[in-house]
Amino acid sequence: MLEINDLIFRWPGQTDATLNIPKLEVAAGERVFLHGPSGSGKSTLLGLLSGVNKPESGSIRLLGKDLAQLSDAARDKFRADHIGTIFQNFNLLPYLSPIENVTLGCHFSRSRTERVKASGNTLTQQGEQLLQQLGLDPSIMARSVAQLSIGQQQRVAAARAFIGQPELIIADEPTSALDADNRNAFIELLFKEASQYGATILFVSHDSSLAAMFDKYLSLSDINEVVQCS
Repeated sequence: MLEINDLIFRWPGQTDATLNIPKLEVAAGERVFLHGPSGSGKSTLLGLLSGVNKPESGSIRLLGKDLAQLSDAARDKFRADHIGTIFQNFNLLPYLSPIENVTLGCHFSRSRTERVKASGNTLTQQGEQLLQQLGLDPSIMARSVAQLSIGQQQRVAAARAFIGQPELIIADEPTSALDADNRNAFIELLFKEASQYGATILFVSHDSSLAAMFDKYLSLSDINEVVQCS
């Protein structure tokens, strides 16, 4: 699923590299926990994995594609087709309903739209199924997401990431606003959805107490061999 080799990234104007990752591999279908404190480069790495940024050197291969070799437009298309992201602040459009938020991303990906159609569903039907599987009551489907609780918004964000069966789900601190019981329950829901079609999960968090729930634990401080210049 993912292979990183000799990756170096530094922000413009900086002498020291933010990331220097000699090697990282994630297998298809794995549930991976990536731990790192604030400021350790987690967001930078996610930006590279999703194709928002390009490395200074080295390679990032997702599904056999070297993202650094793609044009900006091609990376945007690849991200839309193959990566579902659950953001820490959810990034939902508050004036849209849960269904409208869930299906919005498919309008930027013909590939994910075709996967939905191949299942015999419309986008709306699959969006409703996902929301119900993730525990959202049908009675609130027509509300704007601004009227929903944090937990309900979180489930909308998860359904948006899963619709159209992207191969990689990136979850960026999605449980930071939840208590322990709800954190664990939400992660179990993610695993259940991912297992239905073999999606890989990369779950990023500063809370190492969650690591035992995952197949693989990665510490960014262990894989990132940054050497600071004097």
